[in-house]
Amino acid sequence: MSVDADKTLDRVRSRPRAAASLGWVHLCNGLDPRRDGGMVPSILGMTRALVARGERVTIATPTESRLDGVELPSGLRLHGPEFAMSHAVAGAEALHIHGLWQLQTRRGCRLSARRRVPYMISAHGMADPWALAHKRLKKKLYTALIEANNLRAATCLHALARPEIEHLRALAPDAPIALIPNGVELAPFERLPDRSRFERDHPEHAGAFTLLFFGRLHLKKGLDLLGEALIATCRDHPRLRLVLAGGDEGALAPLLAQLSAHGLRDRATALGHVSGERAREVWGAADAFVLPSRSEGFSMSVLEALAARRPALITTACNFPELDAARGGIVVEPSVAGVTRGLRALLERNDAERAELAERGRRLVERDYTWDRQGERLAEVYRWMAGGGPKPDSIVS
Repeated sequence: MSVDADKTLDRVRSRPRAAASLGWVHLCNGLDPRRDGGMVPSILGMTRALVARGERVTIATPTESRLDGVELPSGLRLHGPEFAMSHAVAGAEALHIHGLWQLQTRRGCRLSARRRVPYMISAHGMADPWALAHKRLKKKLYTALIEANNLRAATCLHALARPEIEHLRALAPDAPIALIPNGVELAPFERLPDRSRFERDHPEHAGAFTLLFFGRLHLKKGLDLLGEALIATCRDHPRLRLVLAGGDEGALAPLLAQLSAHGLRDRATALGHVSGERAREVWGAADAFVLPSRSEGFSMSVLEALAARRPALITTACNFPELDAARGGIVVEPSVAGVTRGLRALLERNDAERAELAERGRRLVERDYTWDRQGERLAEVYRWMAGGGPKPDSIVS
């Protein structure tokens, strides 16, 4: 950490302010999986893990949340949108802000400076070069005027994966950075429903090799790359079918048109957003998982696939080199050639080889990516930010 960062931390800690009443406060746009995507299970996983440790935790949002029947654990408070953001910040022992380019980040950082509350920002992949290039001119101006100052003034920044450290460092060279990945709860992925439950509703998948994409259907997810890979491989693999589980954000129609042009429209089944027991049915029906992204923070769906013991095909843009190192999945470049090569490698393995691949992936998440471990790391960082603990090992820069 730089001398400037040390001085900023000491200055925040030394300023007197009202006693915190809300504990560790997470500030996010909202908890709506259809709109906010993988950030929602990430935030819920973090806060649940903290509550399980006996921490006081509050989530505050400026927009309405829609949890689709997901129950919050006892002790986790959710406020918004009528809850005043100024009250949330004033009552925080430390503030954890999620996302860039959004209202809660701009206002949260400004209020934290005014109230002298230490804050951490999680970019959730929004500082990735591909993400910065999307609407580039608008983001470049906003960064120069607002976001760079918010990041540089942060008590700490939060990287979900090692490549994200460099992305954040490019915007805020002197800010401390904590490396704490997402985690996964293993229990929901034990004893998954038999695939026959899914096949009753979708008989076209009976006897098929079902490849699952689970996530928002957005340009950055690389579904066009997957479409080309399917076109190149489907003729040789007549049992191959794709399931798309996620809300459409503009990428569905182009993918279906792409497949239709080659007579392959019937190979894809779009389910829309799924959650809860329905999501467990989808995981139970999947033979393998694919995420051909051009840009990610640290995907929750990848961890879920590994927890479910499903062989995974992902790209290097998913920021999970540890999966490749553990030989727990197939990792390729985010290109037509890369995704096609990876899909062929997945399909050309036999069942035993795919099961072995999936088992190595499962062991990886059991060892390093459970929410229990990540909750412990987050609590250590928050206490350090608030002046109540030593510098944690997870502070890497």
